[in-house]
Amino acid sequence: MNAQWWIIAQREMTEKLRDKGFIFSTVLLFVLVAAASVLPGVISGGGDDYDVAVTAQAQPLVVARPGEDPDTRIELKEVADDAAAEAAVRAGDVDAAVVVGDTSAVILGDRNVSDTLAGVLRTRIGSAQTVLGFQALGVDQTEVQRVLSLPPPSTRLLDPDAVDPLLVYLLGLAFAVLFFQIVVLFGYSIAQSVVQEKQTRVIELLVTTVPVRQLLIGKILGNGILAFGQILLLVVAGVAALRIAQPELLDSIPGIPSAAAWFLVFFVLGFAMLSCLWAAAGAMASRLEDLQSTATPVQMFVMLPFFASFLANEPGPLQTALSYIPLSSPMVMPKRVVQGDVALWEPLLSLLIIAATAVLFVTVARRLYENSLLQTGRSLGFRSAWKKAV
Repeated sequence: MNAQWWIIAQREMTEKLRDKGFIFSTVLLFVLVAAASVLPGVISGGGDDYDVAVTAQAQPLVVARPGEDPDTRIELKEVADDAAAEAAVRAGDVDAAVVVGDTSAVILGDRNVSDTLAGVLRTRIGSAQTVLGFQALGVDQTEVQRVLSLPPPSTRLLDPDAVDPLLVYLLGLAFAVLFFQIVVLFGYSIAQSVVQEKQTRVIELLVTTVPVRQLLIGKILGNGILAFGQILLLVVAGVAALRIAQPELLDSIPGIPSAAAWFLVFFVLGFAMLSCLWAAAGAMASRLEDLQSTATPVQMFVMLPFFASFLANEPGPLQTALSYIPLSSPMVMPKRVVQGDVALWEPLLSLLIIAATAVLFVTVARRLYENSLLQTGRSLGFRSAWKKAV
């Protein structure tokens, strides 16, 4: 492929890949996304394992009972006496100990005892003491055990397929932050690159051999390929980490993979829609010091929808409207997909609106870029840049 725009795109990608800051930020984002997906499962743990020291007198009181949570596993370690049980707790060899006091059993802990462990031990001790009490009254032990072994009440959920609102919020936040951060980082990089080429007069050499339109296409395409590669890496890392660390979460919310796929598609069109404006903002500035003023309107195009997405946490008219507005739909529509209340035509219609807006933005940005690129000495306003260069 020898097209001039592809040569420019390759040049942009080569310069970016040689930038240690870009490599470092990519690795850092990869680690952060993977850690954010893995750590909750690691911290919470799949199950709870406890070691409990018991004396020979206390052991019958804490044997396992039918119907206990299989994820809570307690290993009983018999010790010689109460002093040995206390010593094991102080040394950290066990999580707790059970001894028999003057009137009832006592659960020993060092600084605290896990609520889960304490709850299971209290249930076991209470059941054992109930059996002993009925035996003392002459009730047959078999009947007592039968009554105590009756199954607990069952649970019937009225809306078992409902998605946890907190999970939807966190996933929506992740999509919004990723889109905002990547678009701003790469967009500002495009604008800086244009300004630097103007300052160093490199652009004057480039336009003698490459048409301005080809320069714009190559610059956007080169940065767009790297931006998509980075966002694809982060999304795959997040979903894969969830599959490894919290498979039950992915199983409980089947919309996560499809939302991630839709997010990638929305990102491509959203980036194409906004990146051309960043290039135009760079062309309108004559120095790096002026870039902040020319790029502010483009930053607002990204920041305002980003903050507006936080107002649309709950399903409703506002969230639906923002999912069709081109500047906010890449951050809101994937959240609606996770919620599971989106028909197939809705994200397709939203993508069509973004594509139409991208055509408009590209047309405007191309004119601003072509009219401003060779203008030096001062920054241009929108009206000046829009007029044909004299």
